Amino acid sequence: MKALIFDGSLQIKEVPDPQPVGREVLIKVLISSVCNTDLEIIQGYMGFTGIPGHEFVGEVVTPGRPLTGRLVVGEINCPCNNCYLCKTGRSTHCPNRSVLGIYQHAGVFADFVVLPEENLHPIPENLDPQSAVFTEPLAAAVEIFDQLRVRPSEKVFIFGAGKLGLLISQVFRLNGCDYQTYDPNLVKVNKALEMGLNALPLSSLTPSDKAEACVDCTGKAIGISTAMAHLYPRGCLVLKTTIAKPENIDLNQIVINEFTIAGSRCGPFKPALNLLSQKLVNPNPMITRIFKFHDIVEAFDYAAKPETIKVLIEH
Repeated sequence: MKALIFDGSLQIKEVPDPQPVGREVLIKVLISSVCNTDLEIIQGYMGFTGIPGHEFVGEVVTPGRPLTGRLVVGEINCPCNNCYLCKTGRSTHCPNRSVLGIYQHAGVFADFVVLPEENLHPIPENLDPQSAVFTEPLAAAVEIFDQLRVRPSEKVFIFGAGKLGLLISQVFRLNGCDYQTYDPNLVKVNKALEMGLNALPLSSLTPSDKAEACVDCTGKAIGISTAMAHLYPRGCLVLKTTIAKPENIDLNQIVINEFTIAGSRCGPFKPALNLLSQKLVNPNPMITRIFKFHDIVEAFDYAAKPETIKVLIEH
């Protein structure tokens, strides 16, 4: 099969088809998308080499399985299901896990991928694949409300109007929250406004502007410090950014201001699919450009441009 390989540089190569083992099934990838994590991987994040990519829609092609022939999306963590964390409901933090396209598991920028069948979720019939490919990042947005009790009356600042920030903003809007989304890039601010979201340029924020909760999804090292600077004492800081070269953080400010810090990563797929299939979240305006798979190296360059929001790959 053809696959995008990262080994210090990005190249399309012919590699053997993956072979399902045990609970795994073979999935033909139909559409995928470039995440900010993918861009960080080629900067050295997680020391990953091999086939990247973790956001996808595919068709199960292993014969004789319950999902054979179905279009699916897939959760990215592949746990052992036997350790203490797995048995106490924390399988996404399994110390023995692999992570699709991120850690010790070949990703979806290829013709085929394998995943455990229990990781897969069939796509509702009324949901198109271009929207369904947003399930994984939308689940990450929903995860915030699984972790925190955010009152609709509390002011929330969201830093970053990129791929994840726009999804998070839509989820906060659905919950009736008093939110505001900030980004230094006017193209992204205008896109957020076009989508009916509350958005302003970061330059409009003054030192006295503060919120009870701040969400950092900037994808930049400076994002955490910016969010902390605009958080009320005893407020909650939600961290969504993962980057290859993190910034040093002034921990004194966390102690002095008694901030609550919530690292937030993967989330529940079923609520995300419900939001998409019920048209409560519309990701389509976020699609900046769609590339064919044979142009995927160019797609990575395009995805890294500051004005780009979301790039999809047709396989």
